[in-house]
Amino acid sequence: MKFASHRVALSTIILSTLGLAAPLYAYGSLGHEIVGAIADERLANTVTGTKIRALLDGLSLEKAGVMPDEIKGWDKNGVDDPKSFHYARYPKVDKQLRDFWRANQQIDNMNSAVPSHHWFHYADVPVLPAQKYGEGRVGRSKWDIVHMIPYCLQVLQGRVPEQNERKITKPVAIILLAHYVADIHQPLHVGTE
Repeated sequence: MKFASHRVALSTIILSTLGLAAPLYAYGSLGHEIVGAIADERLANTVTGTKIRALLDGLSLEKAGVMPDEIKGWDKNGVDDPKSFHYARYPKVDKQLRDFWRANQQIDNMNSAVPSHHWFHYADVPVLPAQKYGEGRVGRSKWDIVHMIPYCLQVLQGRVPEQNERKITKPVAIILLAHYVADIHQPLHVGTE
């Protein structure tokens, strides 16, 4: 009996150790595609799914879910560089994502009045000592993921106009939500030491 409990404990330690290596890479593209594909499946043949497909010009949520990370590639040379990639199959979405990127370019100064689209993906709530989101100020901002999800929903509901400073239109809001729903469930996107 004692030997069996040691084997279980050892197996648990080994599996936990192996399991810790993978989450350090977060979800990556595959994780975001899976979340989007699940949403596509759940919304198939529904009124909401039809509206989303129309807003996105037929773009799937599976593909949309990776776009907020893909557009980070524009940070190096700018969105107007002739060598930068385009979403040629979805010209309306491409234009709106470019406008969004221009309005929210990468900024390293966390005190800037104008946010960076990078900030929208996470909240850095300290985990040591453990804190709840609302308990402090460090690692939280009006531009973090906790605020951006409702902002995108307000755009979709018409409570925030599509002609807003962040250039988040209804199609862009759907794309961001497809991504942020996965991001907010990743421990590395909502906590920090």
